[in-house]
Amino acid sequence: MGVSLYYTANRSTPATPQEQRLCDEIAQRYDEQYPYGDLYEGFCIYDWESCQDDQEDVNVILQGATKLPIDDLELFQDVLGWWLDCLAELKGVLPDAQWDVSLDDVNFEWSEEKHCFLPQGD
Repeated sequence: MGVSLYYTANRSTPATPQEQRLCDEIAQRYDEQYPYGDLYEGFCIYDWESCQDDQEDVNVILQGATKLPIDDLELFQDVLGWWLDCLAELKGVLPDAQWDVSLDDVNFEWSEEKHCFLPQGD
């Protein structure tokens, strides 16, 4: 059994090739610099083309999920923080997108003040 971090960015205009490239580069850098031993699972951005489906004038421009290790609570917290930092950088590339980030049944919201995703209600 595991838990996954899910993320979706929506916007009325599709992601540009430059935005896609920058997002892929950020995800790759986070995978390559992963500091917690063996990489449990890399940061997954679903196929860009499959994300471009229009739904009532809103485009899913980025979507993905990453499974987290749950055997060790401290490692879990560290890895969750790592991937939330990655998402914060991706938000910087897509600042005008509406983001949905969740850890199974826990939703995260963007904090402009702290410049990060925080559990909803914190």
